[in-house]
Amino acid sequence: MNLELDRYGLWEGINEVIVTTISSDGKPNAAPIGIIRHEGKLMVRVYNGSQTYTNIMETGLLAANMVYDPVLFVRSALSDVDDDVFEFIRTDNVEDFPVIADCNAWMLFEAEYNRENTVLVAELHPVTGTIRHKEIRPVNRAFNAVIEAVVLATRYKVFKNEKYILQIKSYSNTIYKCGGSTDKNAYDLIFRLL
Repeated sequence: MNLELDRYGLWEGINEVIVTTISSDGKPNAAPIGIIRHEGKLMVRVYNGSQTYTNIMETGLLAANMVYDPVLFVRSALSDVDDDVFEFIRTDNVEDFPVIADCNAWMLFEAEYNRENTVLVAELHPVTGTIRHKEIRPVNRAFNAVIEAVVLATRYKVFKNEKYILQIKSYSNTIYKCGGSTDKNAYDLIFRLL
């Protein structure tokens, strides 16, 4: 299926989205992932040991959810999200696949993957998608800083290196100067969940 990637906000480079997957026994999962677009191809790198990795290996599917909720990025990175975050879609090929209920858009992909030692590298092939809300969003430095901080938080969880905590703290001025209450709450949540 040929979907216009630009219309879904998947530009050249790394696009931070919340990926949803489902286990073989029907449990949904959400996690922030960078979808890489390079020369018209899409791919992801997912680390072994994560539920996302296991679910992709079991089903070969994932959905990219385009959202602007910094709290949801933090929750999905550092804890399990509540089931009410999801809604389930049906397509010609798939029944009951989870997407984020409040996303602006979602795209369902088949993942053609190569399994490496610690990383699953998958090329993504669009199956279907829906654009729900096409809103104008200027660049928000605080939102971007929260995304950077949560990426560092996931690294801290894996490597337990204090340098990541210091780097997370370096974003506080930007978040508190440029952000709204949601951005500030998301940033504070990082420390509560670590």
